[in-house]
Amino acid sequence: MNFTLRQVEVFVALADTLHFGRAADALMIAQATASQELKRLELALGLRLFDRTTRTASLTPAGQAMLDDARALLEASQQFGTRSYLFREEFLHRARIVASPSAINELIPAVIQRAERAGSSIAIEEFGVDSGAITAEMAQRGADIGVGRFLTPLPRFTKEVIAEEEFYAVLAATHPLVGSTEIDLAQLGDLPLLLWSREQAPEYYDGLLQLCEERSLHPMVLVSPPRIVGSRSFLLREGKAFALVPRSAVDSLPSEVQAIPLTQRAFLPLEMTYRLNDPRAVITETLALLRATARELNDA
Repeated sequence: MNFTLRQVEVFVALADTLHFGRAADALMIAQATASQELKRLELALGLRLFDRTTRTASLTPAGQAMLDDARALLEASQQFGTRSYLFREEFLHRARIVASPSAINELIPAVIQRAERAGSSIAIEEFGVDSGAITAEMAQRGADIGVGRFLTPLPRFTKEVIAEEEFYAVLAATHPLVGSTEIDLAQLGDLPLLLWSREQAPEYYDGLLQLCEERSLHPMVLVSPPRIVGSRSFLLREGKAFALVPRSAVDSLPSEVQAIPLTQRAFLPLEMTYRLNDPRAVITETLALLRATARELNDA
C-alpha cells in the first residue's frame, strides 16, 4: 500500500468541507490537484471514500470509518516534526517560557537567578504577556512552558498547580482603611472593582468575583486595561475603585496605592503548563526550578 501524507490531508480537508473547491483552497492547491490526489488515495486503499458530483462530496461508510485514523495519522506526523524541531541545536539547551505579569515580575527572575547561582548551563528565554493570552502566545512562539492562572493547555501539553498565591486588596494610599493590618472586603461597600474585561480571561475574572462574593461583597466592575498600571489606574490612586492582586505583584505597585491583606484570606492557584514527555534535560531542570522557586517564594 503506497500513499502520501498529502493525499491524507486532501481526504481530511474534503471530509471537513464536503466541497472540492473549499478543500483545495484550505490546502492552497488547485481543485484538479485535490481531485487527483483523492483518486490516487482511493486507488492505493482499494476503497471509495466519497460519493461525489462535479461540485460536492459525501463520505461513504468506508470514508467515515477511516476518518478518525486519517486525523490521527496527520496529528502523529505533526508531532514527529515538532519533536525533531526540539532537538535542533538552538533549542536543545534553551527553555522558552511565556508568563503572566506577576510571574514575570517575581517568579521568572528568581528562577533565572537560582539557575545562575547553581552554575546551571540552561538558558531561559522569557516572554511576558497579559493574563488570558498565555496559550495563544505559546502556540505562536512554539514555547515550552507557560506560567499563569487558569491556563488551558495546548494539545499534548499538561498543567499543574505550583502555588496557591494569596491575594490582597489594593486601595488608594489616602483611603481611610489604609493603615489597617487587614480588611474585610465587605467594608468597601459600593466601591467598584477595577478589572479587565471578562473576555480576556473568563475563569480568572470569575475567580476574582467569587472571592468578593464569598466575603459578602458584590462589586460593580469598572473595565480596565489588563495591568493595574494601565490607563485607568488613576481610579485607584484617587480612591474611586479598588483592585485585587497576587502577593507577587505587591512590590511593583506605585507608591500612591497600598496593598492590604484580607481578614478572610484569599488564594488562587498559580499554574504552569508544559509539553508532555519532553525528553530534553533543559526542560526537566527548568520545571524543577519553577516548582522549587514557586514553593520557596510562597512560603516566604
